[in-house]
Amino acid sequence: MSPLLQPIEQIASADILACTPDTPLNEAARRMAEQRRAAIVVLGDDGRALGIWTEADALRLDPGDTARLACPVSEWMSRSVLTLAADTSIHDATSLFRARGLRHALVERDGRYVGFVSLSDIVLNQGAESFLSVRRLDSLAVAPPLLLDGAVPVREALAVLRERRFDALVVCCADGGYGMFTLRDVLFLLAEPCAQEATLETLCSRPLLAVPGATSLLQARQLLAERQIRHLALRAPDGSICGVVGFADILAGIEQEFLLELHTALKERDAALLRSRQSLRLADKVFESTLEGILITDGDGTILSVNPAFTRITGYTADEAVGQTPALLKSGKQSPDFYRELWSTLKRDGQWQGEVVNRRKNGLLYTEHLSITAISDENDALGHYVAVFSDITRRKQAEERLHFLANHDALTGLPNRTLFLERLAEAIAAAQAGKERLALFFVDLDRFKLVNDTLGHAAGDELLARIGADLREAMPEGATVARLSGDEFTVLIPGIAGVEDAARHAQRVLEAVADETELAGEEVFVTASVGVSLYPDDGVAPETLLTHADTAMYRAKERGKNTFQFYTAELNVRAIERLKLEYALRRALAQDEFELWYQPKVSLATGAPVGAEALLRWRHPELGMVSPAQFIPIAEESALIGAIGEWVLATACRDTRRWVAEGLFAGRMAVNLSGRQLKLGGLVDTVRAALADSGLESDYLELEVTESVAMDDADGGQVGMLDELRALGVQLSIDDFGTGYSSLAYLKRLPVQVLKIDRSFIADLSHDKDDAAITTAIVSIAKSLGLAVVAEGVEEVAQRDFLAALGCDAAQGYLFGKPMPAAHFEAYLAAQRR
Repeated sequence: MSPLLQPIEQIASADILACTPDTPLNEAARRMAEQRRAAIVVLGDDGRALGIWTEADALRLDPGDTARLACPVSEWMSRSVLTLAADTSIHDATSLFRARGLRHALVERDGRYVGFVSLSDIVLNQGAESFLSVRRLDSLAVAPPLLLDGAVPVREALAVLRERRFDALVVCCADGGYGMFTLRDVLFLLAEPCAQEATLETLCSRPLLAVPGATSLLQARQLLAERQIRHLALRAPDGSICGVVGFADILAGIEQEFLLELHTALKERDAALLRSRQSLRLADKVFESTLEGILITDGDGTILSVNPAFTRITGYTADEAVGQTPALLKSGKQSPDFYRELWSTLKRDGQWQGEVVNRRKNGLLYTEHLSITAISDENDALGHYVAVFSDITRRKQAEERLHFLANHDALTGLPNRTLFLERLAEAIAAAQAGKERLALFFVDLDRFKLVNDTLGHAAGDELLARIGADLREAMPEGATVARLSGDEFTVLIPGIAGVEDAARHAQRVLEAVADETELAGEEVFVTASVGVSLYPDDGVAPETLLTHADTAMYRAKERGKNTFQFYTAELNVRAIERLKLEYALRRALAQDEFELWYQPKVSLATGAPVGAEALLRWRHPELGMVSPAQFIPIAEESALIGAIGEWVLATACRDTRRWVAEGLFAGRMAVNLSGRQLKLGGLVDTVRAALADSGLESDYLELEVTESVAMDDADGGQVGMLDELRALGVQLSIDDFGTGYSSLAYLKRLPVQVLKIDRSFIADLSHDKDDAAITTAIVSIAKSLGLAVVAEGVEEVAQRDFLAALGCDAAQGYLFGKPMPAAHFEAYLAAQRR
């Protein structure tokens, strides 16, 4: 279905900002400014709209007139509010917006308001990408911009905006740069009247986003959507600002382009009708969708006619294409068998559809989605074929990029753990079938933490990228090099002749890593420790081989580093030590050795605490503090995680209930759930009991599951359990989001409310384009699904500001507070309250 024919309800925001008629104007302005809304709906006691108050209405007010700002909004609202039926098409809604010059409308279904739609929503959902991509900004009739000096007081700027009826002005700053002052800033002045004495330069948004006139309307629309702004400045060739473009200008451009395309289509249709009355049925087919390429052939495959979209996509004009065959577009990327199957299906079923890689006139390849239909005449004799296709190159590239990011490490470009385990399983199956051996190398850099701590994370990332490239270069064809996490790499080599062959490759791994290199202006000598496991000697399962190679690597560390070790039976001594730790872990719960530490979670909008995360700690009487990374895996494997999880839930609920009762805590307390807890069963009863025993209201509790655990639901039972937990009133969130491979279709089924961005993306946010892009994508995905977003591991102000600008809701990390014992956290809460 064309985007313009879709019902308006599909693009409307279900979150309607509303207020009562007696709400003071300054309070209405504050709500609109905080939620970045252009309008607020005024509802009566019966829930029906009495009017609407917009940014344009706000401009009529003087921020210094405190008495008038205290007046009820009903005295200044616009009485007329456009209400659209939920099934109104986007096309019809667009027509109403254009005809009435509107910017907002309510959406109603069965006598109930179900959404709110704005001019921005209309422009972003026109589905006119092909038009927008060829139309340039300098083709629009844009009025000269309103420019004011940055030293002008804000109150004078307001008077100019009222007089000139502009919704934005450009601010000329003292340093030669530009800023933007819009109606949204007027809302801030009404909410904070004291700011009216400031100058434009102190309140405007900087730097001004300016683009050249050659920028397409599609690029402009994408910039407005990505930056969450409503105006772009138009930059002249000499660098000056020559105009300001908003959503309304783009909508006008779309309208003009649609009229031009419609005129062209109608002209060609009339010409076809004049050539032959018998081509009427074909004309209906040809002009069903003028945005898609269409070609018509006779029964022998000779092209009879093409539409303008065919020319735009392929580069061939009608004169060049008519008389040729579709082989004109062949790229050589499909085999002869592909075309034999295509024609076989077409002759049998009368139609075929699928994806084809073709070549444009300029030689560039493109991917198209193609539908071919055989057309019979009135005597049921095959007379023509109609091919309708659309260029899906960009979509395919985006899909491939997302698939790559889901299966590869963003820093090195190497396969990640998910893809490596898949390839390892495939290699084992191939080795088993061919009765071959393979070698698995587990590579861990020596003293990498020292590099990070002394030279910084940027230097550490540079080193990891170099080593990843060196390993890939040094390994033979057919080998797989992957980065599992941190400074851990793996290398898989199939077809190993024997132990001696594996040893030679292990030495090459050491030589590829061992080198003196310069990082951050310092000479650093890097070495690695390598563990080797062989198939089938050391195991036949992927996880077993990986575990044994990891064990052997630790033996190499113990042997002095910069060496390799094979896995041997004697390394099972480590397993004994593991058993000892497991025994101590069983004793720890009985002897009250566990502690809960708490890390605050704050709002990025206000900086105020909005909750916390409960983190498990083990204070061993002899070993001291034992890392959760060391004992949690043991707890999961030994089924102790169930008892430990119950203790964590009970303790977290009890502490939270006490702090709530004392007026210290607001928000939600987050508790992590392991995959084993979800699979053990009884989790819903455990949570219900913890809430009942502590007396804690369920809306104070948040349960976190990691992305990999959330996606691992082979039998579908996990979704049911999460639904039951959600029914209790607790909030559910996905932790470490972005580190695994999520199916967005499956994610939509999960009853979660929050996505937590993994700290690995946040750490390098300010200087890694990939991490910034992934973080931006995650926030965008979350917002599109109506989910809140929390960032983990925020340690720098730049990271906080970047996330806040994206619209990320909350964050936790050392910038706001480290994990702390319960007593210290209680003191922290008390200090925050003061």
